[in-house]
Amino acid sequence: MNKFLITLATLVAFTLSGFAYAQTVSGQMQRIIGVGDDVDGGVSEQFTRFVISTEKTADNGWVIGGSMSIQTAAATGGTYAPSTNFMYVQTDMMTVNIGNTIGPAITSVPAVNGMVPGGGVDAGYQFLFDGGNLASQGVQFREAYYASNAAKIDIDLPSVNGFTVGVSYTPDSEFDATTQSRATNTVESAAHGEVIEVAAKYDGEMEGLSYTIGVAALSGNSQSTITGQAARSTINEDLSSFSAGIKVTMGNMSIGLHGFDNGASFGASSDDDKARHNGWNSAITWAMGNLTLGVGYSHQENVRGTRAMAAITGATGAAGDVAQDNITMVGLGYDMGGGISTYVQLSNNNHEDGNVSTNEVNPQVLFAGINIGF
Repeated sequence: MNKFLITLATLVAFTLSGFAYAQTVSGQMQRIIGVGDDVDGGVSEQFTRFVISTEKTADNGWVIGGSMSIQTAAATGGTYAPSTNFMYVQTDMMTVNIGNTIGPAITSVPAVNGMVPGGGVDAGYQFLFDGGNLASQGVQFREAYYASNAAKIDIDLPSVNGFTVGVSYTPDSEFDATTQSRATNTVESAAHGEVIEVAAKYDGEMEGLSYTIGVAALSGNSQSTITGQAARSTINEDLSSFSAGIKVTMGNMSIGLHGFDNGASFGASSDDDKARHNGWNSAITWAMGNLTLGVGYSHQENVRGTRAMAAITGATGAAGDVAQDNITMVGLGYDMGGGISTYVQLSNNNHEDGNVSTNEVNPQVLFAGINIGF
């Protein structure tokens, strides 16, 4: 692996030395207004993004480029942070991405959880106003690290007869896009390391309908620590995650179904009550010119392991408690043209932390937003 990296870096360095760059600038601005039952509501944003990209064709025919995005996000208190920062080398045989970029799972598995106008549950807009999500592990409603921008090497092969395959290697998911430091590395980490991500998808058509089927698997070393347990107190489970989805389009209607299973990846191997995290998403949308209507339903479960009793909602819960999130969505989107889109989504949230003594808050959230792309 080290020889491969050195050779690849040398090729990139020599190739880039012989030509000038051509840059493009793009980005996105957004504002979101939310109200609801058992929420404060207000005016917010998920992210406002500024992207600089460059691409050039070398004399040998290789296409070499890169992209860097910087965003301000409500989740970081409005501070600026890098989102992606990577280079790529595209040849007839493959495309190699190097740096903080997404892996093949996000490009292969249909994003059913984002189909409903307003981003479904994938965009996280409703969570700006509802902080009660209890069962997430890694990311909202999808496989662990699916959208991770941790520094990695990602290789995507060309599509052959509708089949596309990709693989990525992440040395340590601890180094994500918001923690660029390579100077220090803590011995104890709540992130998985040495992550291998493999994914494949098939795009096909049949009797007036088109469809995409995608599967992905992530595997890697265990976390050093789990929330609620002492460092190095146990041997933790290795990362083992699986995700699959299908999206079918028939005229102006699209239907999607997606499921994921992280198994016991976020637990300890010696747990009597094994950790577990899985879920599924479904959605259907109708496009009517510039107007799109969609409905969806998402469900996920997170079971506390014996040695991670505080991992979900605090120390009051017991090992084996099952936390659940169920969200029903109705969304309406309108494309105004010129890179401007608007949407409104109603989310009915049902949260359970598995502790019968807790009274959960289950808000209904209504939010509307406007996005401007440039």
